[in-house]
Amino acid sequence: MTFDEDACRARTGSLPRALATFRSLAISLVHLAGWRNNGAAHDHHRNHPADAIRELGLTG
Repeated sequence: MTFDEDACRARTGSLPRALATFRSLAISLVHLAGWRNNGAAHDHHRNHPADAIRELGLTG
């Protein structure tokens, strides 16, 4: 439960599917960046958000 999914109160409409899609995207991106431990990647990027932007190639 790296993203604390069980605490989410989104239960209706398309929001649960959208949140699951974003979660899968985040996991895929950290794996592509070389991370193998989702929890460690989450902790690192929470404390160092600029690293996530740099790993995505969004800075010059």
